[in-house]
Amino acid sequence: MSGYKVSFFILVLCFISSLYSQNHWEDYIAEKNIGSTYPIFGDNVNLRDASNINGKVIKKLNLGSSVKVLTKTNQILEQNSVKEYWYKVQVGEEIGYLWGGLIADYSFPFKEYLVLCKNLGIKTRKLELKIIQDSKLLSHGSWEVGPMSNETWDHTIYESKQFSPSPNALFAIKFLIFSEIEYGYSNEQIFILNSENKISPQFSWNPGACDPPSCSETWLVFPKDTLPEDKKISRKLVKGKDNTIIEVMHSFDVEDPNQHDYYQTEYTWNGSLFQKKEK
Repeated sequence: MSGYKVSFFILVLCFISSLYSQNHWEDYIAEKNIGSTYPIFGDNVNLRDASNINGKVIKKLNLGSSVKVLTKTNQILEQNSVKEYWYKVQVGEEIGYLWGGLIADYSFPFKEYLVLCKNLGIKTRKLELKIIQDSKLLSHGSWEVGPMSNETWDHTIYESKQFSPSPNALFAIKFLIFSEIEYGYSNEQIFILNSENKISPQFSWNPGACDPPSCSETWLVFPKDTLPEDKKISRKLVKGKDNTIIEVMHSFDVEDPNQHDYYQTEYTWNGSLFQKKEK
């Protein structure tokens, strides 16, 4: 299979089939991990004495307040196309019930901020982010990314001073997108936080995917980085470039050890966003 066909085949499966077909994920409801602690995603949220909207309000919870998930109930509520379970939770010494749609799915701190991440579900196919400081909302937004799973979350905080003029922050959020390729694939979305603390999505990339015999893997090369030569997979040395993130994609055929094709995409920082340039 030619390099063009391999690359095209992988891209079609990863980015078209996964986004528009419905199969094993169509009834998926994102869940919280029992025993884990999560921040509240909403503001002025009602902690209730029963797992329904008619339950008596025990306490009001602020944005970013921590709750420990004790159990998942059998009650499901759908609001604004977001469908989630109700959970029995603990807040300090008090125990009550919260709808999962009001609880963040993932969070991480950086600098003096806290980033809250929310999977808005299979119907909306959106990721929503909020950046807060001491329970105060600084910035938020939502973006369509595809049918997300709550099984795999991660993040990376990159060194923003590699770029000039530097954004206030440069970070990435990694999550699983459902697809027909081995159940799903990891996707990493790059974001910046500008001088006004506004979130701005930049580009997304896929570290790797495989639907044998066609597979791919990808690396990001930052200005101070060097991707070393690897003769086993016919990879040449790639040096970082000023104010640029280089995406190096390797497509290969697992049945043909001599089939290796490479493609590069450059994202050049212009002071407000990363402009894409394919090579």
